[in-house]
Amino acid sequence: AAAAPAAAAPKAAEPEHTVRVDTKRLDAIVNLIGELVLSRNRLKTLRTRLKDEELDRAVSTLDIATARLQSAVMRTRMQPVGKVFSRFPKVARDVARNLKKEVDLELVGAETELDRNLVEALADPLVHLVRNAIDHGIEMPELREAQGKPRMGRVRLSAQQEGDYVSIEVQDDGAGIDPERLRAKAREKGLLDPEAAARLSSEECLHLVFLPGFSTKQEVTDISGRGVGMDVVQSRIRELSGQIQIQSELGRGSRFLIRVPLTLAILPTLLVQAGEDIYALPLARVMEVLHAPRTSLGWFDGRAVLDRKSHTLALLDLRQWLDVEPAHSTLLTIVVLQVGEARFGLVVDQVRGREEVVIKPLPKALRGLKGYAGATLIGDGRMALILDVDGLRGQE
Repeated sequence: AAAAPAAAAPKAAEPEHTVRVDTKRLDAIVNLIGELVLSRNRLKTLRTRLKDEELDRAVSTLDIATARLQSAVMRTRMQPVGKVFSRFPKVARDVARNLKKEVDLELVGAETELDRNLVEALADPLVHLVRNAIDHGIEMPELREAQGKPRMGRVRLSAQQEGDYVSIEVQDDGAGIDPERLRAKAREKGLLDPEAAARLSSEECLHLVFLPGFSTKQEVTDISGRGVGMDVVQSRIRELSGQIQIQSELGRGSRFLIRVPLTLAILPTLLVQAGEDIYALPLARVMEVLHAPRTSLGWFDGRAVLDRKSHTLALLDLRQWLDVEPAHSTLLTIVVLQVGEARFGLVVDQVRGREEVVIKPLPKALRGLKGYAGATLIGDGRMALILDVDGLRGQE
């Protein structure tokens, strides 16, 4: 009889390349990284003061190692925004069906990664914006046809990474937003006095939708009127150290653009001084630093401005905003900050340089005050307040 074939050798098990880790452990590691960054900043300050070559080399090596460790740990907390995006096809279908509208939802960039805490925190604001686009933006099919548009409206939800930030857009091809209607509604509701309303540009009028209690719709619907107004959306985005902008064209549609940092743990900033105190500005909002003679300033509508070749720059004196005794220097230091498509200049005593900071909650006495986003410890051991650029905008 023929010999039985030899049994096949058991196949070696493939080694596993993943391991489950409790997110609390990851958070603990991130907190330790934050403490390490603070210690590194302290050593960098000492290096500058002591001017010791051996210390300089050691701190440079520590700086590189800290940056690599920080990057590696942050990557472990990243999740694709698709985790949230996957909810929206059903949201869009349900809203469109309830309103008897025809809507095509396009999802782009679902693979873009973001800190897992930010991914979850963005869910509610994005749900509101998508509902709002379908309810307020997209017209009824018959009206779209009469206007020469396709019966089916289009809403596009997209995400992409831009350096240390992620941009998320909610765009529709609907009716757009009428800035003059917003201006009139703000006057009617007493949210702005007539003079202030008249001074607003069309772009500034669009941002009136972020005022508490602001709505141009005659009746609240179950779709977008669920107790989460646009003011709450903006507030939640700001809590994430982000910003939200609006662009709109009547008859063509609207675009809401959200920018948030990849992570909330550590923030690159520009340190500035006003009086005896140090303040931190998110580096992503800083466009440039310039110097100008005080005599070059002009005035428009009671506000200080600086005329530049291409535009007029509105100014806010940080000392004046803080109610600190004014400085009388003849040469001004101005930090140009970006808010949406607009820019304004923040007048400071001096710029102290760049520093990565660990964001801490505001002291209780400052919570709820406009203009502050958080607190931090800087390299010389002092506390610095992180300024909210959006909160400062408009106070110049």
